[in-house]
Amino acid sequence: MKKSIRILILAFTVFVMMLPLTVSAKTYKLDGTDMTVELDDSMWYVFTRDNIENNAELDELGITYDSMHSILYDNDAYMDSILFFDDGEFLEMLVRKNATDSGVANLSNYTDEEVADFAKELGKRLGIDDYSVYKSEYKFARIDYYDSEAGYYLCEFVTVVNKDVYTFTFQSMTEITEQEYNIIEDIVDNIEFDVDTSLKEKKNASLFDGVWKNALVGAVAGGCAGAVLGLIKKKKKNNNNNNSNNNNNNSNNVPDSPDGTAQ
Repeated sequence: MKKSIRILILAFTVFVMMLPLTVSAKTYKLDGTDMTVELDDSMWYVFTRDNIENNAELDELGITYDSMHSILYDNDAYMDSILFFDDGEFLEMLVRKNATDSGVANLSNYTDEEVADFAKELGKRLGIDDYSVYKSEYKFARIDYYDSEAGYYLCEFVTVVNKDVYTFTFQSMTEITEQEYNIIEDIVDNIEFDVDTSLKEKKNASLFDGVWKNALVGAVAGGCAGAVLGLIKKKKKNNNNNNSNNNNNNSNNVPDSPDGTAQ
């Protein structure tokens, strides 16, 4: 069983909070992508397309191989990871990739102003006001929002590398805390891409229209309700319904008193 992160320890100091991620981080090179990502697998449950077969951690979470296979492939995801906290809350991260033939090779080749315009238009199309440019070694359009349909709070980072759109989705059933944002940003800061510098931007390529039409519809359009959080949410709902039904049954089975009234 994974260790859960204690909220009080997280709040105590950012350094202590980040120590497990930086000291114990495992590097995952995701097959089928040009990227690597670091996660502390003593804390995170980490599922990728090439590690889910006979994975005992699926059994720990009560998830079948077929369910996880569907989560990854139906969502164009190459990684689905989940981190549990001692207060019962959790944070899920999905890494998704979609191809684009828009002529956009690498988002980092564009100016900050162009990426900001892209983030603004992305937010506008999705009805989101909280958007920005996030810069590590690479440039990302960042959007933060609440998906009322899925019931998730989301923080997403979108970039284009080697003509592929990469979307990093962090989602939670509760509002994302400052400590969780620190965890998120540390992960994004340590993402590495194998950039093909021979790829050039197509002249007059439309940054937004091309990327949106070819990749972002379905990739960034709300929380992944069918992912692990969705399964947990469904189990919670079923458990609550079962408990409610059991309580109703117990109430209905109360024996009558001698005078014919229910006790």
